[in-house]
Amino acid sequence: MSSGLKNVIASYSAATKNARASIDAIVDESSFVELDAFMGGANELGEIKGEGVLCGVASVDGNDVAVFALNSEVFNGGISKRGAEKIARLIDRAIGTGSPLISIIDTEGARVLEGVDALYGYGVILNRFSEAYEQIPVITVVKGKNYGMLTYLAGMSDLFIAYDKAQIATASPLIISASADGKNYSDVKAHYEQSGIITNVVKSDAELKQLIAKVLDEVGNVVAMPVDDANRVCKGLGTESKARQVLEAAFDAGSVVELRGGIAPNVVTALAKLNGVTVGVVGIDGKLTAKGSVKITDFLNTVDGFGLPVINLVGSTGVIVDAHQETHCLIRNVSDLIYAYNTKRVPKISLIFGGAVGAAYSIFASKQTYDYTIAWDCASITPLESTSAARLIYGEEIAKAKDPVAAEEKFAAIYAEENSAMTAAEKGYVDTVIFPNHTRQYLIAALQTIVKR
Repeated sequence: MSSGLKNVIASYSAATKNARASIDAIVDESSFVELDAFMGGANELGEIKGEGVLCGVASVDGNDVAVFALNSEVFNGGISKRGAEKIARLIDRAIGTGSPLISIIDTEGARVLEGVDALYGYGVILNRFSEAYEQIPVITVVKGKNYGMLTYLAGMSDLFIAYDKAQIATASPLIISASADGKNYSDVKAHYEQSGIITNVVKSDAELKQLIAKVLDEVGNVVAMPVDDANRVCKGLGTESKARQVLEAAFDAGSVVELRGGIAPNVVTALAKLNGVTVGVVGIDGKLTAKGSVKITDFLNTVDGFGLPVINLVGSTGVIVDAHQETHCLIRNVSDLIYAYNTKRVPKISLIFGGAVGAAYSIFASKQTYDYTIAWDCASITPLESTSAARLIYGEEIAKAKDPVAAEEKFAAIYAEENSAMTAAEKGYVDTVIFPNHTRQYLIAALQTIVKR
């Protein structure tokens, strides 16, 4: 081996050491095959072979993937024009082969001294991610820092995962905190629970690998051999059940992967299997909010990109009444959600397990939008909540009653009975009414009628 090549290899090994460790931690042993190894060039900042970007193909739990990682020790993880082109070539390859794309990000932002070349490089990356999103599974992992333009990959990723100690900000966190109230808005908690851009938080390489492997199994093996009894009775479900309880009881045991669990907690969005078939599940308890609407819309984009059926679990009392949300983003966000549900061409099933009040029925369960609609026998489908309706319709009778509280309860029960699930079924607004413990069997049967194995 010539001394020149030895020097190049030594320089390159140092420049990609951390990135290689990040990749090796999540891919199958000895499966990584590097691409465009020495692609790079000299500039005012110096010369680093490979540009601190490691690209290649590998497998995760037997699933083929394309993967790249940034090395924070090379120019603070900044990406050059050449490095961006290297990433773009990998993404093009992933799209061409239909392989999932995994990105491991650790960067403090652009190489400013490169000037417009660096900006062009980021444009190349954003362009390719936009091409990949909804064509192949896109998984982005923030391992350390993600400052600057690459934060916007959140909107072009099916999973945007962060380690619990990661930092994410569109600019320096010091600049952002100085312009606000001095608080740190770049930590994981802020973006998991407030902005909602983070789909999942992990604490270790092992946890990350397990999560990615499970997701790739769900979307890579859309139809698999069932591992759970199709006729299993869902014990314990009833009038007090919540969406997550229905999800855990009715779908294949151990198959649920929840996404974006930190924001709008009364809404659940998850991948799961139902008798071996991968589906996207949207569950809602109570009021639909602006953040809940965005959470569901983002999830529908992911599910549509994977070509998965959608199953709604509905226990909603309609859209929230809130002056602040009303004058900010509520109307727009709910409108986007309605548009998403009505334009996605994947099979859609709705289960009303609680109430479907007002807009909740129209958005989440209308037979105009859904291929099959099921309701529990204890469910109700009403224009208004029963108590509010009783006050509106029977207000005078309640006011004159000796016991107004008892009268209100009586008229609310009458209104609920008049707007029961069975009444809706008799009018043709739901396909069938079932007992809660038969939920799994009926969901499987409904899925089989619209999805061919």
